[in-house]
Amino acid sequence: MRIVVSGGGTGGHIFPALAVCEGLRRKRPDCELLYVGSVSGMETEIVPKAGIPFQGVTARKLRKVVSFSTIGVALSLVRGFQEARQYLRAFKTEAVVGAGGYVAAAAALAGKSLGIPTVILAPDSIPGRTNRMLARFARKICVVFDETAAHFPAERTIVTGLPLRAGIVAPADVDRVMARARFSPLARDRFTVLVIGGSQGARAINNVVVTALPELLSAGVQVLHQIGPNNLSDVRDAVAALHLEQGAAYCPVGFLAEDEVPSAYRAADVIVCRGGISTLSEVTANGLPAIVIPLPTAYANHQTANAMALARVGAALCRKESGVDSKGLIAELLQFRDSPERLRTMASASRAISRPEAADTVADIILNL
Repeated sequence: MRIVVSGGGTGGHIFPALAVCEGLRRKRPDCELLYVGSVSGMETEIVPKAGIPFQGVTARKLRKVVSFSTIGVALSLVRGFQEARQYLRAFKTEAVVGAGGYVAAAAALAGKSLGIPTVILAPDSIPGRTNRMLARFARKICVVFDETAAHFPAERTIVTGLPLRAGIVAPADVDRVMARARFSPLARDRFTVLVIGGSQGARAINNVVVTALPELLSAGVQVLHQIGPNNLSDVRDAVAALHLEQGAAYCPVGFLAEDEVPSAYRAADVIVCRGGISTLSEVTANGLPAIVIPLPTAYANHQTANAMALARVGAALCRKESGVDSKGLIAELLQFRDSPERLRTMASASRAISRPEAADTVADIILNL
């Protein structure tokens, strides 16, 4: 069986696509995979490292506001479609999986034009424009939330959860003490906050966390902080200006490596994060309580909808970016530190809504086509 998997632009599209590849290989070790991504996206580096053949095509994001650049974007979409169609034919593709991003639209449309069955992942609580369009001809539509299914044809929509990579949850024999030991200078016995602003980082969250650092550290709280590769210098300068004590329990990283992610989740007592569905699915799989600060400019405010789905079951707090400051964040984190029973209750609620088998479920759906 020969399957093309496509998704790009952000980790929220790439990593679920790679999880689907893992599921397919578990179910059918003999299946042949080709990953179609953007020629300029993060996937150009991430996918080959995962051992999956990669083919880049032209793809540019269509902006909400029409401008002179819209013509160039439209031309790039047409070119990407033509390139994807060529690669699908050459690969003798039997199924296409679209995991999000404009490059996935090119691959899925190319599959449609060739009569190849297509499955799409539509994980956000409120579906994006691309998935709404692709759903018209997809054979199956895989969603995370029950309420999302209402946006798509019932007979073709399945609630699967979001596919996660096999190693995203730390093995049961790795406890918090062992996990924290991976991230110097974190102490092994302190209340630990993990901050992840998405694969690109989040400057607004970074600024609030850095401002809160002196008081958090003096209160015995330590912070493991994924800053985002492009924000490293700014955060380092801001932290240097605080003149923290040498060896202060603050660990900033640009981007957590794949083998570090499960340990980072296991090390944490609570996470502060954006509302991207990939992050939230990893959070629930790891049974973490969360303070979610959704990206306010996300399409249709879907990150807030994602966060509220967790908040309704008691797994997370949802806070508007405009309403979050260092004092408020400090107060909430210290309340968590001083309320272990509350943490346990939220952790249980988080774990209860996770679907760790999602990658295998989606793989079965693809293979059953």
